[in-house]
Amino acid sequence: SPRLQPHSSLESNNTTDAPGAPSRHNRAASLVTPRTQRRGLRKSHTMDEQTRRRVCLFGTSADPPTGRGGHMGIVQYLASLDDFDEVRILPVYSHMFGSKRGKQAPFQSRVEMCQLICKDIPKAVVSEAERICFEEATAELNDNEKGSLRIGTADILMMLTTNEPNVDFTLALGADTFIDLASGKWRRTEDVFQLVGYRMIVFRRLLENDEHNEKDEILQGSIAKWQLINATKSSLRLVQIPSLTNASSSTVRGTTDEPILEELLTEEVLEYIKRRSMYSFAKSAT
Repeated sequence: SPRLQPHSSLESNNTTDAPGAPSRHNRAASLVTPRTQRRGLRKSHTMDEQTRRRVCLFGTSADPPTGRGGHMGIVQYLASLDDFDEVRILPVYSHMFGSKRGKQAPFQSRVEMCQLICKDIPKAVVSEAERICFEEATAELNDNEKGSLRIGTADILMMLTTNEPNVDFTLALGADTFIDLASGKWRRTEDVFQLVGYRMIVFRRLLENDEHNEKDEILQGSIAKWQLINATKSSLRLVQIPSLTNASSSTVRGTTDEPILEELLTEEVLEYIKRRSMYSFAKSAT
């Protein structure tokens, strides 16, 4: 994929309105006063801002996507914010950790379950960007090479910012995930921050007080570290989503207890799982 410099709304546009400044329309320059120049520049800048779209990216394994206490609640919260024109859910296609590859439910099944939880949420769409990025990167590789290739968040962001230059992307991620990113455990950590213009929403679940205090200290330190790097604008936001509980995809995968599953999943996702004998229902069917 071609590589372009990502747009960042944090960059300032320095303009000059001094008489005699270069003009794109030299013949008309002498007829434009400094005041009308400023008006034109302001109008152009405003129009540019209006044409840019604001998209929040939420990447997740979605194996399976949980209900209001988990994935669905996160998407509902993000979609409720006026900050975004679109909330885009990106199910993981090929896991970064080799030990987890091939152990997830089929990608298309996870996409379809995400579509089920998002179908009634305004501004929410499900994207197969991770699959597209992987397939483009491996188009000329053999099976052995494909198996060892790792496509990370920076690679996906590079593709998105190249294909959609008029979009300002924001990354939404959980507290634990953000701490790992900020501490450099991800590939190309700094590239990830730069590609989204340091725009991130970090959300956390309800925690016990002791755990909350310990994690909060680490989290605040991680945010401060990256805010200082890009001190021109405070673009890292820490939020508490009221609907979030300890709902867990791993709990869903490990049980067929329907009262528990009804608390953790939407009715449509639960029916989808049962109809296809997925997770623990596959074991109970044998």
